[in-house]
Amino acid sequence: MSEKDNLENMSKNEIDPKLRFDALMAGVPDGGLRSVSSISLIVCYIIANINGRVTADNIVQTMDEGMFANHFEVADAISKLKKSGVINEAEDGALTLVNPTKANIELIEMDLPLTIREKSIKLCQKIIAKENYRRENHVEITKKENGYNVNLNVSDNKTDFLSLNLFAATKEQAEMIKEKFISNPIKVYETLIEAIFDNK
Repeated sequence: MSEKDNLENMSKNEIDPKLRFDALMAGVPDGGLRSVSSISLIVCYIIANINGRVTADNIVQTMDEGMFANHFEVADAISKLKKSGVINEAEDGALTLVNPTKANIELIEMDLPLTIREKSIKLCQKIIAKENYRRENHVEITKKENGYNVNLNVSDNKTDFLSLNLFAATKEQAEMIKEKFISNPIKVYETLIEAIFDNK
């Protein structure tokens, strides 16, 4: 399917984001994306600019956490883009643009606010990194008599580089340790190694 066919399959409102504000705004503050077409454009923009695997869930979570657009509008935009042949979804869930030409990306950039473009890419990269860390590094929280035991593991699916047990007095503390660790387990590992081998 050609780019022209893709555009013909989309409504006029989906092509020009400046025509009218037609997207649901529940949960979206002022400054968020207010048109269906803008939401479709940001989806395409993220897919085109993320290096590596990005899924529909990654994009929806990005829009939710950044409060850039309504959750249901984003999910609907992704579904429509797949059906119209603008984006393709692989068996592993990875999304790609069918025609990722430089001209198309430049057109998308012109119709999206710079702030949202930049923030969405940074947030999506952070979400994908955290997803990878969760898949490769494990945290186990075990209830004890007087609190919680938090076991942190740094691995690459072949070798366990670090296994660390910490005590947390409350469930909230245990969950906070888990989230902080998952956000950057390599930093925890490197900091500990540096402290152990520091000659000072």
